[in-house]
Amino acid sequence: MILSRCGMRCDLCLVYRPNVEKEDRREEIVKVFKKIFDEYDADPKTIICDGCTSDKENPVLLDTDCKARPCVISKGIEHCGYCDNFPCSLFPAEPSDEELKQKIDVEHLWTWEENALLEAYQCRKNMEEFRKTRV
Repeated sequence: MILSRCGMRCDLCLVYRPNVEKEDRREEIVKVFKKIFDEYDADPKTIICDGCTSDKENPVLLDTDCKARPCVISKGIEHCGYCDNFPCSLFPAEPSDEELKQKIDVEHLWTWEENALLEAYQCRKNMEEFRKTRV
């Protein structure tokens, strides 16, 4: 498992560069992102992420405005799961499980298969699961 600074599962992310190099499925996830976020307008041919834990000098990131990454780096911790203040106001906002279920069940915006693609981006769930293993 590869966790980003905020808890995304890079190992499952369809725009994470190593995953794209193995099998390019960016078009699938971009369609799902557009269904969740009306203003989302990424090109599936160019969107890519080195991962925010990359040691590259200037990594290409999915979210260049992420507030969690600089916070975690300044605290000298690996990711938000190690922070005593988790979750805080900087933690990424994401649709709740209930909101996602409503979009699928009521509005039929996407399929259950498309919903499975979102597992990588459930930061809060991933961080909470990580924190359970630390106790």
